[in-house]
Amino acid sequence: MRKMYMSFAIALLFGLFGSLQTYAATEEKTEVQSRGHHFKHNPEFIKKQAESLGIETDGKDTETIAKEVRETIIKQKAKELGIDTNGKDFEKLAKEVWETEIKKEAKELGIATDGKDLHKLAREVHETQIKKDAKEMGISTDNKDLHTIAHEVREKRIFQAAEKLGIETKNKSSDELFKEIMTNHAEKAKELNLFPHKGRKMHFFDKTKEN
Repeated sequence: MRKMYMSFAIALLFGLFGSLQTYAATEEKTEVQSRGHHFKHNPEFIKKQAESLGIETDGKDTETIAKEVRETIIKQKAKELGIDTNGKDFEKLAKEVWETEIKKEAKELGIATDGKDLHKLAREVHETQIKKDAKEMGISTDNKDLHTIAHEVREKRIFQAAEKLGIETKNKSSDELFKEIMTNHAEKAKELNLFPHKGRKMHFFDKTKEN
């Protein structure tokens, strides 16, 4: 279970304050996680995020900076959601933020929450949101599994964001463009409400069986 909340916190980091679509601790590797792994060892990216949060970076190694960034973002989300942070460690706070966000998203999507297991609710929220996004973007869902639909939604959003940011997309993969957006244009993307900030929502998909 701890890995799930850590994955959630890392996804918050790469989503810049929780606006990135978040698929935490799945059995299948998700693009958020794989990209998160890529940026996990990118000192320049981590340092930029820390500076944007007002975190002092001088004399600190990348792992320490990343830890402080994760904790700061979780605390900011807790404040935004009205969650009391007193006496709570990072893992407990991340769990509470995760649960609150799931219920909030479910309500916005018109999904009933009464009596539902949170992990099953998280999956339902994710599936509903992905299909809604695909419809809005003109992406066909016929004869496609959810993973494929989600992939197509992310791909399209990345290319759309890159084009609006004036980034050359020819002969570049979505991963390359994502890296360029997050490393060099993160603040502009946030300002223009582009991927990964599009819609300023968090989407959760949890298939974990960890205890």
